[in-house]
Amino acid sequence: MNRLRPGPLAPKKHVGKVVLVYGADKSVAAPGETIVFTAWIINDSKVQLRDVCLIPRSFTNEGMESLEYTSRPHDGELHIGTLTAGESAMLSFSYLVSASDHWHGGELVSAMGVTGMSRGRAIRDEHDAIVALKQ
Repeated sequence: MNRLRPGPLAPKKHVGKVVLVYGADKSVAAPGETIVFTAWIINDSKVQLRDVCLIPRSFTNEGMESLEYTSRPHDGELHIGTLTAGESAMLSFSYLVSASDHWHGGELVSAMGVTGMSRGRAIRDEHDAIVALKQ
């Protein structure tokens, strides 16, 4: 009798890869300055990606206060949809640094993630953008 033994799952060949490059237009900011955060979502593969979405994870100051972007893409714009091989999309968010942020000192941390589907597999990436506050 021949029994099948469980073994490691073989990775699917040619599964796509999504890459999130996320950063701010300045590394240090003071109260009253506007920071522009930009997310580049890149299909770094030779296959088409589907259901690609940018997901804002968190945005906080040193006091761990939850912050709201001054301007951001509409929720529908966060769903990129399909990216062909090598294609990319870009979305931007902005934030006006407040006196409260400065009072806490330290840094502002904006965390983003991206998800998608490639050949039946869920794929993802994430990245943080960090801006120090001027002392």
